[in-house]
Amino acid sequence: MKRLLLISGIIALSIAMAEAQTLIGLPKEEVAELVKKNHRDFRKDASVIKQRFNYLKYVNGLRTKTWILYFNDGDTCMTSKMVCDYGELDDVLEDVNKKCSQVNDSLWTYQSGPATLQVELIRQEWYFTIRETMKE
Repeated sequence: MKRLLLISGIIALSIAMAEAQTLIGLPKEEVAELVKKNHRDFRKDASVIKQRFNYLKYVNGLRTKTWILYFNDGDTCMTSKMVCDYGELDDVLEDVNKKCSQVNDSLWTYQSGPATLQVELIRQEWYFTIRETMKE
């Protein structure tokens, strides 16, 4: 019984850590695997035929969130951008406030290992964007 509880606790902790993990700084292949494994509500979207930038694009099942991960020439993830319908705002802000420290009404920061990352909320007329990058 104790063994079962220990195993359950380890699994739950692993899932929580995976969900909190940033994709910034990871190689493209690893990002694709982590999204596939840990973000099952998103599916890869290959709707753009002429790819001018090095990125991966995902959409959720309801098509209310589009997640774009940008990579440098070395295939390292540099930026994560989530474009969302305003119906998602409360849930997204709740998630950001759980993992980040608020700097002002549209900027948060958090530590991931030795790196400091920033999360920026950009409000548009019909949608909003959450952008995650390394803090300069």
